[in-house]
Amino acid sequence: MGSFYTSHTVHGASQKELLDWLGSRPALVSKTQAGTTVVLDAACEDQDGDKLAGLAAQISRQFDCAVLAVLNHDDGVLYFELYESGEKTDEYNSNPAYFAENAESDEPSGGDTIRLSTVFGVADPSKLDVILRDTEYVVATKRHHALALAMGLPLHSVGLGYKYVIEGNLPPGSPDGEYRHSKA
Repeated sequence: MGSFYTSHTVHGASQKELLDWLGSRPALVSKTQAGTTVVLDAACEDQDGDKLAGLAAQISRQFDCAVLAVLNHDDGVLYFELYESGEKTDEYNSNPAYFAENAESDEPSGGDTIRLSTVFGVADPSKLDVILRDTEYVVATKRHHALALAMGLPLHSVGLGYKYVIEGNLPPGSPDGEYRHSKA
């Protein structure tokens, strides 16, 4: 069985700002590194795309910032949506045929590498394109890891979801105290 997790990588709001805004909503918020903070939300762990998108849009609108909402389903699908100022500006699916037998293709779809590069300050969009289009990635967490490295995102945004952290199932090398719980 593969990994199941969701996360929101927020580019432009601090841990304190996000914890204050989340209030009593059950979530974990990482330390802010280079202007980027990761939110692991309890409600999004059920892998409901509407919840994932809704929180991303709300955070992005509230803080007028970019949010990369990521969903990993059974390590078979890496899916993300990018929100800027509350609006969805990009979407990516590593395996569109995973849930839809009648999908036109099982090749990765979406993922505007120029937009991602602009938002996250990546010098070479072609590196992102290789990662997003490569059909050799069998495990979605590995693709997510490569993407995080190429985009300069915190590695603690990869392979972790709310349930994993709460249950103490952290990957080797995960820093203690990286996440703080909201006022749930």
